Amino acid sequence: MHEVGYGPDIIQQVQELNLKKNFPKDQQVRVLEDALCLVFLQYQLTDLANRTAEDKVINALQKSWKKMTPAAQSHALQLSYAPREKALLDRALGQ
Repeated sequence: MHEVGYGPDIIQQVQELNLKKNFPKDQQVRVLEDALCLVFLQYQLTDLANRTAEDKVINALQKSWKKMTPAAQSHALQLSYAPREKALLDRALGQ
């Protein structure tokens, strides 16, 4: 980043975001974590469920869910899931 002209403050901010420093206190890190969890649910859950034992998938879902803000959780519940993934999410959430 330095080579293309970014200053030290921006470089430090990006480093802290990448390292998820000050999570969950830092609002920008919270937004990043929400985005990562939503990407996982929408685009990666099926692949994980196809190659991983159900108990481990449920554990991953529970950990992701705990990191998400209520707004992100609400959005996650509105995503379209295949029946198997929806069942796994329901089990992870105790529903």
